[in-house]
Amino acid sequence: MGKVRDDVPASKASKPAKGGPAGGSRRRVGRFLANLFRADLYKPMQGRHARIYTALGLGVIVALGLWRLYETLITSADAVRFGVPVGVGLALGWLIFRVVQYPPFVEFLIATEAEMNKVSWTSRDDLYRATTVVLTTVVLMATFLFGVDWIWSNLLQIIGVLKFGGGGAFGSNAG
Repeated sequence: MGKVRDDVPASKASKPAKGGPAGGSRRRVGRFLANLFRADLYKPMQGRHARIYTALGLGVIVALGLWRLYETLITSADAVRFGVPVGVGLALGWLIFRVVQYPPFVEFLIATEAEMNKVSWTSRDDLYRATTVVLTTVVLMATFLFGVDWIWSNLLQIIGVLKFGGGGAFGSNAG
């Protein structure tokens, strides 16, 4: 079992190919198009939160695009101005619904939700303390750097290295 003879590693069996590059992609596209014309749910109780939040995110993006389309068509007739965004919205809404029901994507979302459930989330108190430390450090560092910058700026002005004309923007000699 995997013995090495004369310092030459044993050869591993290679995995069989899954099909040609063109045949596999055609099959996937065909399955996706077939999925568009179905109305059933794939594993409806698994990965619910991941599906809902994914659909909501895509829905917000579509809604913003439809609002922009509506604004673009503002000078058109009412039927066109309202009808085109509604029609596009219905088509994209169905597409979003079917995408979050597409079996390979659903399997990904189920696995993602399972991994997120394994994460050890910090408590609210720990989060509050850590945020306070970070914000305090940022304010202190900003104050310190402002003070050092102010001291050096005034020192270099006194020495005559920096000269401000006073008429233009800060540090400008214009005017």
